[in-house]
Amino acid sequence: KEGGGITYYGGKQEQTAKKNRVKARVKAEALRELITVKDKIFVMGHKFTDADSFGAAIGIYRAAEALKKRVYIIINEVSASLKPLYSSYENNLDYPEDLFLTSAEAVEMADENSMVIVVDTNRPQMTECEELLGISKTIVVLDHHRQNSDNIENALLSYIEPYASSSCEMVAEVLQYIEDDIRIPKLEASSLYAGIMIDTNYFSNKTGVRTFEAMAYLRRNGADAVRVRKAFRENIEEYKVKAAAIQDTELYRGEYAIAE
Repeated sequence: KEGGGITYYGGKQEQTAKKNRVKARVKAEALRELITVKDKIFVMGHKFTDADSFGAAIGIYRAAEALKKRVYIIINEVSASLKPLYSSYENNLDYPEDLFLTSAEAVEMADENSMVIVVDTNRPQMTECEELLGISKTIVVLDHHRQNSDNIENALLSYIEPYASSSCEMVAEVLQYIEDDIRIPKLEASSLYAGIMIDTNYFSNKTGVRTFEAMAYLRRNGADAVRVRKAFRENIEEYKVKAAAIQDTELYRGEYAIAE
């Protein structure tokens, strides 16, 4: 800490995961208390929502739904990679028509008694709707990225765990403590599973014991691993282009592979 500011440096080593889940349970109970006293709950991830951000938002939707609360997820732009997951919820009779809102719609509906839950980012300018952070008095942050000096400062509850593989892993843990015997529908369990899968690069990076415990929990709730894998696989044209590029790879200085 220097004067009024904080400078971040270093921090290259792997974070080690804690084996017990006391913190997850404490944060889940605090989150439940906050949700129960609010009328409207808005959930948003970062701009250009990815599978982890989307899955975590869906997990929070399930938690609030179990507590009989109205939830809105803010998404402005649906990327091509997210489309297969997103379209499963669109025009689905099991979900309200206004589950997904744009920033403009959310700002119109929000008031001081609304609650905003931010997932997969802790920087205000990275969120889907920064304006919402100024309207609501109750802000919750759930993220697995390291904090920077420009983080969301007025959060009432902040759960940031850099050792977690993904936000979906954190939300899957929180869900287990939100309500006793909470049932997660297959589609939602699959969305959370997809978030973990994409963020860990098919379970090869940053996977700890708790990552696999979260995955086991989601599988017990019916997460469909085959469906998720199919939703994210490349089409034949992309595959051919990639293969052609790899074919013409040149090694520079014996260690840098360059392909055009």
